[in-house]
Amino acid sequence: MGRLGFSAAIAAIIVSAGCAYGQVPPQPGQVMSRRQLEQLQKESDQRLQAAPLNLSHSGPIAQMPNPKVYPIKGIWVCKDIKSFDPIYARPSTKSRVVARSSGWAAVGGAYVNGFGKVLVNKNLIGYVPVKNIKPFYDKLAPSTTCQVQGVQANGVVALYMK
Repeated sequence: MGRLGFSAAIAAIIVSAGCAYGQVPPQPGQVMSRRQLEQLQKESDQRLQAAPLNLSHSGPIAQMPNPKVYPIKGIWVCKDIKSFDPIYARPSTKSRVVARSSGWAAVGGAYVNGFGKVLVNKNLIGYVPVKNIKPFYDKLAPSTTCQVQGVQANGVVALYMK
């Protein structure tokens, strides 16, 4: 970063700190001198010493409610599918792509013509070549297991990992 870029970054930090304390920022296009910036920094430091910022939260953080999960017909199992692999509308690579995989998917039913059924959302079932379907495995937490619970109200497949 050049000298001008560094000065601009420092000025932006100082101006934003000043705005948090009720100072009026300079008008767009207005250039502040080094002395003005130093004065602004000094005033900001004095305010912080007089009333330090309290960055802690004020109490317990509320838990997110669990979304309602609706059951799905059939047996679905968590499987690994390489991220961004195409999910086809029919069990053929010549059919249109209806989605891209996100890594883990709910796979169910018997394989058809070398393709496995993938639950994309509550209204859509797609197909992935069997060669792209692997047993579930979380590289970051190898002891993690996965279960397909159903679908949420918004249609997203609900996977339970523990």
